Amino acid sequence: MMDGYRVAAALALMLAPLLQGCATAGPAPGAYSADSVIPFSQATVERVAGSGAHELRWSSPGATKVQVFASSSASPTGRDRPIGMDGAQGQLKTTPLPTDRRWFFEIVPDRGTPLIVAERSVGLATAPNLRDVGGYRTADGRWVRMGLVYRSDQLNRLNDPDLALLSTLNIGTVADLRTRTERESEPDRVPAGAQHVVLDVAAGSSESLGGDMRRAMAAIASGRGEQMMIAANREFVTLESARRAYRDLLMRIAAPDGGALLYHCTAGKDRTGWASAILLTILDVPRATIMEDYIASNAYLAEKNGATLAALAKSGHAINPDYLKPVLGVEPAYIEAAFAEAETRYGSMDAYVRDGLGIDAVTIARLKSKLLAGAPGR
Repeated sequence: MMDGYRVAAALALMLAPLLQGCATAGPAPGAYSADSVIPFSQATVERVAGSGAHELRWSSPGATKVQVFASSSASPTGRDRPIGMDGAQGQLKTTPLPTDRRWFFEIVPDRGTPLIVAERSVGLATAPNLRDVGGYRTADGRWVRMGLVYRSDQLNRLNDPDLALLSTLNIGTVADLRTRTERESEPDRVPAGAQHVVLDVAAGSSESLGGDMRRAMAAIASGRGEQMMIAANREFVTLESARRAYRDLLMRIAAPDGGALLYHCTAGKDRTGWASAILLTILDVPRATIMEDYIASNAYLAEKNGATLAALAKSGHAINPDYLKPVLGVEPAYIEAAFAEAETRYGSMDAYVRDGLGIDAVTIARLKSKLLAGAPGR
């Protein structure tokens, strides 16, 4: 098994010389019942490039008026920063907000329960694939809460400003899914006070970086990178070390306290991608949405991967850059192989979670209680 970006990191070592170089006040908090339906069918936040402004869009068929409030907390205690108001099919652009923190927006309908949303990306230049796992709507109309679980690529490259911003997110645990070789060569930078735990998914793999690196590099050099990634995703299901790591991760997420949790590997797309797929499946997020979340790594990593490919092309290295592309990115076939392996071996994803990972009904109930907002409304 091989995390694609880890291969790029190894190449980077060889190519180091080339790589250097105003609204009325809304209803008071708590005015809506916590177990009522959230009427939003869609809600997104995007940062306006080059500024601290944000653009919000939503669709709320069950409402006629929606008010928006900003906060630097995922659990605001008041509504002292009003942003604006619009209708059921709404769109608002904020004025520039301070860029040294992450902003959450409470969208408050005149009917039903409010929803708290944020831009999915945390916006860190040195960890471009660091993003919120929440903000998705489930099959029954609930929403995955934001600000509680994050996924990321490598944290060893965090610069001081990005680490400072990360430190504002109340992260209590950083779960490192990488191999020992990766951890030792590129040790994490974590927020002060956060617990760093090792959950080595690939410890039992003969093709991991702790195993036969030459074999993996040979596969890439011969154009078999895609086949290698498919095999790797199957191992996320079959390896005992992977099952143990993913079970531990889910148990930690389900714990009632300890702040937010961040899990990561090197690229934040393969081992991390399957972790996200498991969690979102448990939370009843549709498979199509899970696939969109998985494929999004290609966009978040585009600039980073482009720099690696450009440097490789200029270096005259024997590896064809086109052969490296399947390893640097993700394809639907990769994670589909993991889903297929789980469903073939265990009969269903539910059975894989229960029998393969050992996650019982009590833990699943805790995950849903902690991470889902609203009541079923569909």
